[in-house]
Amino acid sequence: EGGGVRVGSSGQGGGGDPPGGSGQVLIEYDVDGSQEWVEAANLRPEPPPTASELPWLSRLAKGELAELWYEGGWWEVILQARAGSKFQVLAARYNKIHSATAAELRPWWQRDEAGAWCYTLQRKTRTAEQWRAALLASQSRSRMNDRVCGINGCTIVNVTASQGAPTETTAGVPQT
Repeated sequence: EGGGVRVGSSGQGGGGDPPGGSGQVLIEYDVDGSQEWVEAANLRPEPPPTASELPWLSRLAKGELAELWYEGGWWEVILQARAGSKFQVLAARYNKIHSATAAELRPWWQRDEAGAWCYTLQRKTRTAEQWRAALLASQSRSRMNDRVCGINGCTIVNVTASQGAPTETTAGVPQT
C-alpha cells in the first residue's frame, strides 16, 4: 500500500548519474518497473497507516480533502457525496470524478511545522495520535449510551466521561 516505489540516491540502482545534477533521486515504480529521476524536495516520507478501527470516514464532511488509491498511487481528492458504501470524490487537479470504497480512501495527510503527520476532519486539524484519542473516545461514548424500552416507557442510560456514573431518564424525566 506504500505506493509501490523504490528510491535510490545518485548513482544507485544502475540508473547512472542524475540528469539535473545532485539533489535528485532515482525512483523505480513497482507497477511497471519504469524509472525516473526526480528532485528529492518533491518527495515526502510515507505517512503513517490509517488505523482501520477509527471511524474517520464517518467524520469526513462534503468538500473536505482525502486521498484516493488510484493506478498505484495516492491522489488528492475532495469528497463530493456518499451513496451507501460508496464515496463520490473529485480529483480537482484533473477534473475527474471517481466512485470509491472506504478501502480506497485515507485521510489527506500533511506535516505540521514540527514535522508531525496531521489530517483534517470537520475543519479540525490534529495529529494522528490526537485523532486516535478523539475518535476512540467518541466510539466509547456512543457505546455507553443505551436505551432500554419496556411496558412502562423508555429508560435512557447515559454514562458521560466527566461524571463516570450512569444517569437514568424515563421519557425525559430524571429518576431519583
